[in-house]
Amino acid sequence: MSRATSARAASSTRLLAVLGAALLLSACGEPPQPLPTAPPEHFGTVAPQSAGGYPSAPVTVPPTYALPTFPTVAPSLVRPPVTTTPTTPPAPKCTHGPTPAQVLAVVRAQPGIPTGVTLDVKAGPYCQSNWQFTVIGEAGKTLDQVDPLLVVTTGTPTALQVVEAGQDVCSDRVQTSAPSGIKVLACA
Repeated sequence: MSRATSARAASSTRLLAVLGAALLLSACGEPPQPLPTAPPEHFGTVAPQSAGGYPSAPVTVPPTYALPTFPTVAPSLVRPPVTTTPTTPPAPKCTHGPTPAQVLAVVRAQPGIPTGVTLDVKAGPYCQSNWQFTVIGEAGKTLDQVDPLLVVTTGTPTALQVVEAGQDVCSDRVQTSAPSGIKVLACA
């Protein structure tokens, strides 16, 4: 080989070495970046990093979908009106009769009332219109010591008629015919 050929071969070897080094340096690119700690801000095609820090095949990240938004409705400051059931006052105590003795006399005439027991009026009589309500019990005992006998009567003091007498006097007749103050007492 001639000297010129050898010089050309050496020159070309040097050129190839320089080009190879430049190629190697350009292939490295940037140093590896740290792995992300959150998803990317925008979506599209992302080039994931391989184990050596070099980009591998691109991967398409699916887009996220926004959740539908609904208009917010402020709570209404208007409240529906509170409906209250009007309370009916009970019938007042009778001022013009009948007397307790008149009620006891009409009750004693009823079948089923014991004759060997002395009775007295424990509460009432209470009157509204021509209706009365009375609580009767055994004489000498308090109301909490006896089972009271409830009595609903109607009529004038001298012509009383027993409508109901017993433990439960809230009958259909009392519910449909008696004044509201008597119903409050009889059906409580």
